[in-house]
Amino acid sequence: MTSPFATLPPELLLLVFSLASRHRPTAVALSLVSHWVHNHIEPNLYHTVSLTSSRSLIAFVVALKSKPHAFAQNLVKRLSVTALGPISHIEDVLRMCTGVTSLVCGFSVPSYIHCTRDKKGLVAPLETATFRLPIAPHEQHLIALACRDGLDVSFISPLVTHLRIQLTPATTFDSVARLRELPYLTHLAIIYSHGLCLRAKSVKKMLEPVLEERKLRVLVIHVAGVGSEAHPEELEEWRALEAISCTTTHKRLGHDPPTRIIAKRATTAILPQWEQGTDIWDASP
Repeated sequence: MTSPFATLPPELLLLVFSLASRHRPTAVALSLVSHWVHNHIEPNLYHTVSLTSSRSLIAFVVALKSKPHAFAQNLVKRLSVTALGPISHIEDVLRMCTGVTSLVCGFSVPSYIHCTRDKKGLVAPLETATFRLPIAPHEQHLIALACRDGLDVSFISPLVTHLRIQLTPATTFDSVARLRELPYLTHLAIIYSHGLCLRAKSVKKMLEPVLEERKLRVLVIHVAGVGSEAHPEELEEWRALEAISCTTTHKRLGHDPPTRIIAKRATTAILPQWEQGTDIWDASP
């Protein structure tokens, strides 16, 4: 019996496969149908990549090394690396996927920088050595281990426009102030746990140098922690600060729009939100 697909024009089949492959499990299943289908589905499989374990990281590096040199650069556009290592494989991935526009980092940044310095044979002290990320995404998320030891601004893309970072007790005022050095930063998201070290007023104090640059259009505040009455109070304090900021900014900047502050409780679903393409930057009231 002849397959009904055999009578359809190739252009229509490609459209069907393209729409179906937006669902990753479906895309994987379709890629096994035939070589012809696999060749057309493969770009969708590599568009968004999430590496959550050492096994998936190593397998991905092996797969990329079997492809043409420009394969990863042309196809991988959204990349998340939350695997702890091997760090050398993380470096391989970042060096091969230079076309990435959105990057999630959940691994140890100091370990990564030390690894790259050792490969280059650098002997200068870490604080005096120059480090540059091998890719330049416009959107970057530093979460979990990437922020555990504080914020290293040298690890942030110089072309970043949308940045999400996590504040920890190791985060210094000076490191946050250095965010003002990012020339294209317009959207900033901050995650922090409400507690003795970090409260709305202290976080705002950290952000003052960045806000004074008058480049931020959207500031998203995610307050994390165990549910309690402190959360509503903390969020209300941010909303009060937003009202003050709007009034002050209008007086100072005339018709220039103020920074829009969006304050909400943090969820544990950062990675699923990113994978689904959820817009955390929506500044609509």
